[in-house]
Amino acid sequence: MRSAPVILFNAVLIAALGGCTSVSFKQGAGGDEFRRAEANCRSTTSERNAFTQCMEAKGWWTRSVEELSEIGFVPADADEPAASTGAPPPAASPSGSTTPSTAAKDMAAAPPAAAVAPKDPLSRMRIAMWAKAGAGGAELTADQDRCLSGLGDAHQPDPVAGTVTRGLYDCLRKQGWIGMTLR
Repeated sequence: MRSAPVILFNAVLIAALGGCTSVSFKQGAGGDEFRRAEANCRSTTSERNAFTQCMEAKGWWTRSVEELSEIGFVPADADEPAASTGAPPPAASPSGSTTPSTAAKDMAAAPPAAAVAPKDPLSRMRIAMWAKAGAGGAELTADQDRCLSGLGDAHQPDPVAGTVTRGLYDCLRKQGWIGMTLR
């Protein structure tokens, strides 16, 4: 039942951003770095698309509140298949009712469910932002450093491309973080 947390997260995000015209995010960056980048980009253009391109060239993910309300965020692993029980649904008899004997025969004859192939821990996935109740950037950085100390340098995130390895993603998920991506 992942849809309830996603709906709640989107509602809180939209409510929190009610007074903003745009949202910018850069992993590990603070307010001073944002203000410098924003001032620099605003001094070069007043056009929205050019401003966004300028911010993205500096490593910032920037979207207007209107864009956020249209696209929304979902957990990065929301489209992954759920674990299968391997049991097919009970078969219906010609009258439309399910009979225990028919269901048992079908289950015995059904091939076992295909196992889900393990994900390559070095494969990259795009993350727009991380969320964890009550946590901020310092906690994300600390948890990421803990994960990287066990995983190694090959799992360093790419802040410009906005990607992390599957291994780092899985480690941060175990720490309670939810990697959000655009739907």
